[in-house]
Amino acid sequence: MNTNWLRRLARSLRDALASLRSTDMYFDDADSRRMRSDLDAIRARFQDHA
Repeated sequence: MNTNWLRRLARSLRDALASLRSTDMYFDDADSRRMRSDLDAIRARFQDHA
């Protein structure tokens, strides 16, 4: 029973962070673009831990 509310909380936090990540709140230089693409590749590869 306890895991149900925890999963809902985690899902809502994930969605909130995804919406923040989708807005371009990063500096737009070459290093930040490379770091963002590296993190996206890691998230795609390790979906269980993203």
